[in-house]
Amino acid sequence: MELTIKEVEQLVDMKKANIRYYEEEGLLAPGRNKENNYREYSMHDVEDLKKIKFLRVLGVPVKDIRKVKEGKVTVSEVIGARKSALQQEMAELSEARDLCDELIQRNDTFDNLDVTLMDMQNEFFKMRGVKIMRLDKVYRLEKYRNMCNRTWQMIFLIYYPAMLSLKFVLHYELPFWITLPMTVCALAAAAAVGAFDYKIAHYKAEITK
Repeated sequence: MELTIKEVEQLVDMKKANIRYYEEEGLLAPGRNKENNYREYSMHDVEDLKKIKFLRVLGVPVKDIRKVKEGKVTVSEVIGARKSALQQEMAELSEARDLCDELIQRNDTFDNLDVTLMDMQNEFFKMRGVKIMRLDKVYRLEKYRNMCNRTWQMIFLIYYPAMLSLKFVLHYELPFWITLPMTVCALAAAAAVGAFDYKIAHYKAEITK
């Protein structure tokens, strides 16, 4: 049974950009249709994606999942490593919680907030800072993505119906120099949405590697 990527999205509850990312990382290798070269997915691919998602939710890095699929390590080994990492994270989170308690007691304003209370040489705070900065990049991309999405939707849902009404009801056709730029703008905005979706998925995957 051959499936399209849209069908796979629904079966696995995973975005197309994420599926593409896992393909790029060597975790998935769908077949190709000989006539149109489109990707064709099997139920085996669907099951693989479900397993990948399962391990990613547990926080297993993509590179470790690849090693498991290649038979270089076992699931038990990568889960054991993940458990150790979680124990370390719990200890570091406890330290962060203690810092939060201290800040609550101090009741600082923004102007007199003492940033030296946080040891940025501490590996947890250093990596946390990197992740937060990357997340801010994601939020910025999502903002632009939503702007592009609204743009092409507005053109297709408002401009084109109005243009068709003018043409078929009032028998007036807008000049080419108006319709062409609007069409190009709509297509460019729609393409930008896809590009932003891919970039956002890539950044999010990098954050949780």
